[in-house]
Amino acid sequence: MTAIMIGLVGTNGSGKSTICDYLVDRGFQRYSLSSVIHNYVREKGLQATRDNLVETSNRLKAQKGQDVLAREMFQRSMKEGATKIVFDSIRNPHEVKFLKDHYVTLIGVDAPIEKRYERISARKRESDLIDFETFRKHDQRENCGESSGQNVFAAMEACENVVTNDGSYEDLCEQVDQLLSVYI
Repeated sequence: MTAIMIGLVGTNGSGKSTICDYLVDRGFQRYSLSSVIHNYVREKGLQATRDNLVETSNRLKAQKGQDVLAREMFQRSMKEGATKIVFDSIRNPHEVKFLKDHYVTLIGVDAPIEKRYERISARKRESDLIDFETFRKHDQRENCGESSGQNVFAAMEACENVVTNDGSYEDLCEQVDQLLSVYI
């Protein structure tokens, strides 16, 4: 059986994790590229602040290539024999290229910045405990390539479709179902 592989590219707080949870409920296995970074940060005994995560990611990508996170998660998914896969936290064109070269369908996810800030404030992850101005600065750095190894906007340009998550949970799920009906 051929694996069904979806990759989610999107801005911080856009709803990628919500879509992943929705797909997991439908039998997909989640492989988050950022989990590789979180593991490295934890191993170094650092706090999982956004700055520490970005710095660690940049260093790892400089040492092992800009697509290292995609390669590690893809290899893990193949080793585990997953047949319905969703890759999360794709943040640069090199990761996109690697995954597309391995037949992953990419979907972009976005939402207005105010809505995204509201969401990250509500989820209260350690890296999310910031004010709006700091969020806006991080957003600019990550989305426009100001951070080595991250260029979410360029990565989203390569997506087959983009979901705009500015409505209800039900609206988001309906958009995802419509896309799945095309790809599955």
